[in-house]
Formats: sequence, structure tokens, C-alpha cells
Amino acid sequence: MMKRWMSGLLALVLLAGLCAGCGDKRPIDTPTEEAPYGIYYDVTGIHPRETVLEVDGNQIPAELYFYWLTYTCGNLENSLNMYHTYYGLYGELFGEDGSLSWDADFEEGKTLAQKALEDAENSVKFYAAIENLAARRDVSLTEEDQAALDGSIASAKEQLGEEGFADYLELMGITQENFRRISAAGFLFDRLRELVLVEGDELYRELGGSIYVDHILLSTVNNETGEALPEEEIAAKRAAAEDLLAQLQAAEDREALFTQLAAEHGEDPGRETETGYLMDENTNFVQKFKDAALSLEVGQLSGIVETNYGFHILLRKDLTEAQRLSLAGDQLTLILEEQMAEAEVVRSEKLDSIEAGSFYAGYNEAAEALMAAKTPADEGAGDAGGDADGTGDAGEPDADGGEAGGSN
Repeated sequence: MMKRWMSGLLALVLLAGLCAGCGDKRPIDTPTEEAPYGIYYDVTGIHPRETVLEVDGNQIPAELYFYWLTYTCGNLENSLNMYHTYYGLYGELFGEDGSLSWDADFEEGKTLAQKALEDAENSVKFYAAIENLAARRDVSLTEEDQAALDGSIASAKEQLGEEGFADYLELMGITQENFRRISAAGFLFDRLRELVLVEGDELYRELGGSIYVDHILLSTVNNETGEALPEEEIAAKRAAAEDLLAQLQAAEDREALFTQLAAEHGEDPGRETETGYLMDENTNFVQKFKDAALSLEVGQLSGIVETNYGFHILLRKDLTEAQRLSLAGDQLTLILEEQMAEAEVVRSEKLDSIEAGSFYAGYNEAAEALMAAKTPADEGAGDAGGDADGTGDAGEPDADGGEAGGSN
């Protein structure tokens, strides 16, 4: 769940198609009480700095809440369109014109609009839980974190220009202050995750019984047909496995030799990109393989383990630092979810009138108008002196854009 919610940071992708330096500009700093503005204010009439949600006293302004609602609606729309287009699923959620029916039943008795609101509010609460826990533990961004965040913003401004970056924030509906707040949450998560690995700290957690196991497979089936090999070939594979096991048992540097022999003799096609498996008792593996793996200590070899796939030799390795951090992130997510469930949440009555489908449609309409107002009249009209193949000018912005911040 952490990966899904934290992926919201990746929604802050630079909109390279926005024009820098065209159209009327509104300031990108804090709106005033006397002159509220912003795309979400235009759609909802709610002041962007008005608190619409509190999570254990952590105040969430309207622009942050509506940013997450926009992101959630867009994420649902993109995912459902993909499943519908490529797999023919969720047809009941689409109208004859191909648009989503936000009032259609989706899951667990909820409409799609209700699901969007629920997911958005969970995202808001999750980020608030990160901030709350960091505040309680006196955890803040390091100098390196601040430098990385500043670098991300500087890179964005360099790519888009100062005014292009302002246009981007205006389309996202957030100020620079809240842009930094969203991005900073990812760094705070990283700092809290480190505490999960510190024995004696109140956040310390065991890493869920996960182990890291590598293996050498000598296959006894035809990888193309799935049929068993002839008996004489299977016997040869067993003999080869016994020879490899003997070499490993006598090795001084067992792990180095294991890696070498796995590369030379292993027949697991998945090991071309992986050097082992991170697993626990709930991992979906062949039972004999899983039982053998979970019985090993770090550095210990198995005997020859026979499964329907062939003969395996297993070696349990110590967890890598990246794996430890990933597992610590899972444990921290569970801690944060517990705090979310116990949090005192106060919602503004103004949110009661927000219907996700109507809000999202209003946002899209306002965003299109905003982008149209910032696009020169002659843009996209064609270039009489352009290339004959119609590929356009060499100076067009990179379609890949870039990322404005975040982690994980």
C-alpha cells in the first residue's frame, strides 16, 4: 500500500508541453484571504488555504486535499481505461461515448466516485501520518535531503523556465509551499524507515520473517514443452547436482563459488536478471523449495532438493541493504496504517458537497481552458517551412519530461 500511495509523488511529473512565458500570469505564492485564486478554487469555490481536514490536529488545506482527489481520479481513469482497452474489463463502468460513469457501482457497494473519495482521503491521511510521526519523533529532513529537494526544484525550473514551472504548479493547483510539503513527505518516510532498523528504537520491528535465498537449478523438464526429460538425462542431471554440491561444501568462499556455478550451470531462466529470491512463509513457491529455504541459516547450503522443475541447491544469503530498507518500509507502512486507524479526523462540512466525478470533470475543463489560454494562437497550426516528413521542429520539448521530486 505504501508504494501505491507514495507513487503520488510521481504524479508531480513536469508538464513539458506547457508554454513558458505566455499568457497572463498570476503569482505562485500564497493566495490571500482577500483574493483567493487557483484551479481548485475556480472549481469548488473553497479557499485554497482553508483547512478542510485535520488528522490528529495536522491541518490539511483545500488545495492539498483536492490535489490528491485529482490525482486519485486520474489514476483510476487511466487504470480502468487500460484494463478496458486491452483486456475488455470494466465495460459496465463506461458510457456509450467511452467516458467513465462515476456513479456506477464499483466495489464493495461503493460507486466509482465514492471509491475515488475514499482513496484520496486515505492518501491525505497517510501523508499526514508521516508528518505526525516525524514531528513526534523529532525527525526532519537532513541537509542532504534538503539539497536533493532543492535540486529537484532547480532542475524543474531549468527545464521549464521560471514561468513554465509556475504554469506547472498552477495546473497542479498547488503553491510552491505545498509542492515542497508533498515532496518532503517522501524524505521523512525514508528517515523514519531507518529507525525501524535500529534495535531498541520504539519503531524497531522484525522484518517479517523474510529471507534471501539463491539457488542453482538443474532442470528435469523441457522448458518449451514442459514434459519430463528422458530418464537417462534426469540421472545425469542428478549426478551433476551432486558434483556441484560437493564443490560448494568444500569451498572456502562458498557464496562466491555459488554465484559462479549458478551462472555457469544454473538453468533457471529467471536468474538472468535475479540472483536470488526474497521470500517468507506466505510467498507463493513450490512447497518443497519453500520448506527447504525457510529451514536454512544465513550462509547455509541445502542438500539437493527435488521438485517438479528439477534439482535445486539452495544457499541462504544475508539480506542486502536495499532489501532491509524495503522490508523496513513495509513495517513502517503498517505502523502508519495503525496510526491512521486510530487518528482523530475532523472533516469540513464543505467536503460533503464534493462529488468526485463532477469535481474531476470540472477540473479537466478548467485545466483545458488554462492550457489553451497559455498556448500561442499559432502553436500547432503547422509550419509551412517544416520537414516534408511532418516530424516537426527539432526544438520540441522532450516528451518524457522529468520528475519534480519524491522518493521510494
